[in-house]
Amino acid sequence: MTLKTFLTLSTALGVAAAALSAPAFAAEYTMKIAHVLPDGDPRDLGADKIVELVEADGRCDIDGQVFPSGQLGMFNDINEGVQFGSIEMSVMPASYIVGTEPLFGVFDFPFFWPADVDELLALHKSPAMEELATEMEKHNMVMLDVWHTGYKQWTGNKPLNSLEAYDGLVSRVMPSPVLAEQQKAFGLNPVTMPFPETYSALQSGAIDAQENPVPTSWNMKFHEVQSHVTMTYHGNLDQVILVNMPWWNGLPEGCKAAITDAMPEANKVTLDQTMMQEETAMGDFAEEGVTVVELTEQERDMMRDAVLPPVLDFYVATNGERGAELLKMFEDQMGGS
Repeated sequence: MTLKTFLTLSTALGVAAAALSAPAFAAEYTMKIAHVLPDGDPRDLGADKIVELVEADGRCDIDGQVFPSGQLGMFNDINEGVQFGSIEMSVMPASYIVGTEPLFGVFDFPFFWPADVDELLALHKSPAMEELATEMEKHNMVMLDVWHTGYKQWTGNKPLNSLEAYDGLVSRVMPSPVLAEQQKAFGLNPVTMPFPETYSALQSGAIDAQENPVPTSWNMKFHEVQSHVTMTYHGNLDQVILVNMPWWNGLPEGCKAAITDAMPEANKVTLDQTMMQEETAMGDFAEEGVTVVELTEQERDMMRDAVLPPVLDFYVATNGERGAELLKMFEDQMGGS
């Protein structure tokens, strides 16, 4: 065998080996979905459902993968990833969008949103919400959906059923100026910190309280370091589903349709799992001796009257005419529902 023949044969064998080791067919499009909650959280299961449905849809040749637990970075990293295109899709609490688009602070209003879940879901599909969604386009993102992951409750080491009980406590707050204003109106001292650090901060006493829906607090095991859950139902933890706009605009219509059609089922999976996990969590709380505190109607009314007005004033003062316009649209929508 000549050297030339040997080299030719070696090259051919190398190419063949590489071909055998590579996937037979690579998907035409990639869809990475990022969030920071643990595997099995309701929003994680909703994201899994999107991937399942879209990959099975013959209209779109796409490879989808969910990255939970902050595998692609924390909230700011994910938000920037979607904005600049390194991440195609995110499942993000609306509060973490406020730094990019302050008008999204409307999601953080306390004692404002419908207490009835069906009414809240209808509001998610309302013209007011569609109008708010257009604000993301100037940030290179498209909002595809809103998912409800529960009503917020406070955890602490004592009952938090009166404004006096909150006075002077240090609380963890998401990086939303509206939420910070809300907590100040409660009488709290808000501190921003990465979500994964909240457990240790509660355990060490660096902070005294935090607000989240029951399933989120349960999944993060806050009940191990907090003795009381006070059922204030003072706000929502609604998730916005964002995609990178150039990626979205570059998809063929079949892929857009497949993703859009998957959203209602993923939304439903998230909601159903939220409700199921809330039941499981409340059972665990009872077994582990966590005290669940229910508010009277009078206690809740007193909180609302003290907390909501200054927050609305702050939102309008910081967002001007456009903020006032959007606030009125949501108020009118709820008044007419």
